[in-house]
Amino acid sequence: MQTRFASISGEVVLTDFMPVETLSAWPYKAMNNNTWTRDDGSCHCMVRIVECMHGEMSVTMRLKVTPNYAGDASDVELVPDHLGALITSGQQHVALSIVGAGLLPSYSVQVIKEADEAHATVVAQVTLREGERLLFAVGMGRTVRSARRLVQEELPTRNFDAELAHTLHAWRKWIAGNSYHGPYAEWVERSALALKLMTYAPTGAIVAAPTTSLPEHLGGVRNWDYRFTWLRDATFTLYAFNVLGFTEEARAFTHWLRRLSYANGEDLQIMYGIRGERDLAEFELHHLSGYCNSSPVRIGNGAAEQKQMDVFGEVLDCIHMYRRQGGFERYGETLDGPLWSMMRMLVEHVCSHWQEPDSGIWEVRGGLRHFVYSKAMCWVALDRGIRAAEQMNLEADLPRWIAVRDQIRADILMNGYDTNLGAFTQSYGDGTLDASNLLLPLVGFIAPDDPRMRSTVDRMIEQLTDEHGFLYRYHADDGLEGSEGTFAICTFWLVDNLSMQGRVDEARSLFERLLTHAGRLGLFSEEIDSQNNMALGNYPQAFTHIALINSANNLRKAEIRMAEHHTDPLVAAIRLQKQ
Repeated sequence: MQTRFASISGEVVLTDFMPVETLSAWPYKAMNNNTWTRDDGSCHCMVRIVECMHGEMSVTMRLKVTPNYAGDASDVELVPDHLGALITSGQQHVALSIVGAGLLPSYSVQVIKEADEAHATVVAQVTLREGERLLFAVGMGRTVRSARRLVQEELPTRNFDAELAHTLHAWRKWIAGNSYHGPYAEWVERSALALKLMTYAPTGAIVAAPTTSLPEHLGGVRNWDYRFTWLRDATFTLYAFNVLGFTEEARAFTHWLRRLSYANGEDLQIMYGIRGERDLAEFELHHLSGYCNSSPVRIGNGAAEQKQMDVFGEVLDCIHMYRRQGGFERYGETLDGPLWSMMRMLVEHVCSHWQEPDSGIWEVRGGLRHFVYSKAMCWVALDRGIRAAEQMNLEADLPRWIAVRDQIRADILMNGYDTNLGAFTQSYGDGTLDASNLLLPLVGFIAPDDPRMRSTVDRMIEQLTDEHGFLYRYHADDGLEGSEGTFAICTFWLVDNLSMQGRVDEARSLFERLLTHAGRLGLFSEEIDSQNNMALGNYPQAFTHIALINSANNLRKAEIRMAEHHTDPLVAAIRLQKQ
């Protein structure tokens, strides 16, 4: 990333990057891969290059390391000749190397530590003239000795210009594999890059967001840790990767999901750490004030312990889509053996437990209910299991599975649709709307042109949108204080439904209004305060970018069929949904 600073006296450019070796998603690295060093033995690092383009400018660089969420103190030691510093806290040893400083006569570096602070700040100051530059590289060592070696030997001798060139080449080569060339291609490309950046290479897991506790409402308490992977993102993530043509990423994510399913069986959680960690205990960091004084700041996520029945449908739908899109054939894999045994076990679990209440897709903390979306995903679990058994001639109790699938569908249509409201409800008998029901046609539970679905979409537009047409999740009580913004992903789901219903102009207009609320780098948060043009919630949000990719593709499909075949887009959407 490059940032330009201009003044009357001159202009400098900051170039920030993290060197990469490869962006290949396959084969996996070992789960216990050494995260300290690269394959060639050199350390992973972050690099900042400051270069004066013309004139002159005084530059100050500050580095303040605050380990363990600022809970632990740190010590700073300047290395000889002022070429960098060591920052130590317990077993953590951060190395800062300042390359090129010895050639600049105005350069100075010092350590500043206020009497009441537990963390010192390294401050480097220099006046750069045209053509001069300074390079800062930050890495970590296992010991003080290894960190000192980084500062004095390894980092100063690395060719970071070559590493920058290699990094740029690697990213350009990767994104060149993007096979999407439809409308809004630049937005789709930006979203693809964001998803890749949020992928943990050793496992293929994608974090929901790389941040924690950015508030859903300034001054509110809805501040959550999103640095984990939710299984419910699985199907839409896989769909997005295949839209883009990134089959390796689709394979990596699917295999990560399969490994979790093998290891956990019926005891699947809704989310895991990027290495497959189950223990995501939630804590509040009371010594931190939070973004714009929005506390609490949380680490961990208590929702991992919730009962959410939709997770089984997410896993089985992901494997179904991987099979349907040729993943097994492409990589010489099979659906029989242990994989089918695991799938069959999940289907049987749903058969036995689908009638139980849960916490729902939004992880409400106000008690268990019979959420419509959760029931629909139980239907998906049965449906995908049945399809696999029938199409692959696999062993299964098909008569029972088919009977339960039909029973779930009938139950939802009887108890989850409110004829007075004219819409599917959040949970049985509550009479309130929920944007998650926009997923019902996307997962094939109901046709997009079904009068009940058309009416549901209309009720949501009437009752859940703000003045810009952006969608709130719901207005029902969820057991938490405070308010929240409109949800970007829910609004993209609305775009999908409008596209599938043939309301293409409405879909396109809403999609383009959403695009105006991206940040300067084309990134989206979880929520939008459209009145104040403010991003809310954790940022960037992977699920929002996944939804953007899928909505762009769904809108493209609807427009193609209208323009080329003069086909009613509703008929085309139904045909696609049945494939």
